[in-house]
Amino acid sequence: MTVTKQSSAPGNPSPINSDQVLTLLAASESPWRNVTVVASTGSTNADLVQVITAGGAEEGTVIAADEQTAGRGRLGRDGQSPAGSSLSFSVLLRPPMQHSGFVPALAGVAIAAAIGDVGGPPVSLKWPNDVMVSDLKAAGILAEAASGMVVLGCGINVTMTPDQLPVPTATALNLHGVTLDRSKLLAACISRLAQLNERWREAGYDPQASGLLDEYRMLCATIGSEVVVSLPDGNSLTGFVEAVDRFGQLQLRTDDGRRTLSAGDVVHVRPE
Repeated sequence: MTVTKQSSAPGNPSPINSDQVLTLLAASESPWRNVTVVASTGSTNADLVQVITAGGAEEGTVIAADEQTAGRGRLGRDGQSPAGSSLSFSVLLRPPMQHSGFVPALAGVAIAAAIGDVGGPPVSLKWPNDVMVSDLKAAGILAEAASGMVVLGCGINVTMTPDQLPVPTATALNLHGVTLDRSKLLAACISRLAQLNERWREAGYDPQASGLLDEYRMLCATIGSEVVVSLPDGNSLTGFVEAVDRFGQLQLRTDDGRRTLSAGDVVHVRPE
């Protein structure tokens, strides 16, 4: 077990307590205990890619940060977080690459469960990788391929004032009546990810056989919704979401027929 402890960023009133994370992981008997906690970094995903490039890393290796200054969101968006306000972390996964499209869904189920474990508000998921509270984004997920592995990054808005929110459609967990300890939340996220990843692995990385696809579908507010999907090529589609399949792809029914989408930015269309 490795937990690297560094001093908190200037002005951060409540840094992640790496000793507490270690203790909680040991108590949960989580097999993933190689955790590095840093005060500030540009991007935990980029840091973990560097670890892999420098000589490899075992599955479940985690890098977390009190402050992320140059994080990357989906579609090249800024993923920075003010010191002490968010939980930013990345973890290394090693699924067969042909099954890696399901990683964001796996992560969504795990993060939703972890937030509940530590007394957070009820959450839902928006395809492909947002964790929502009251139809507002509280957390984002970014999965990137690296040397035949997957670096899974997550950023959770834990304690923010309304003027710190990055966009009007965002929220933070404290704005829904709860103040959560980031050390406990990090340990819960690691434990849940380890548990669900093991279930997935034991089922031959079959989301249906593992039960994870059904759990994702129950949490996913996008399924059964009318949506507008902005595609990576700049075009957009409007339609009704029928399902998310075993590869993590969106099944969208449009006026021109059914479309299978592996990437896109979704807006739920609310009835007037």
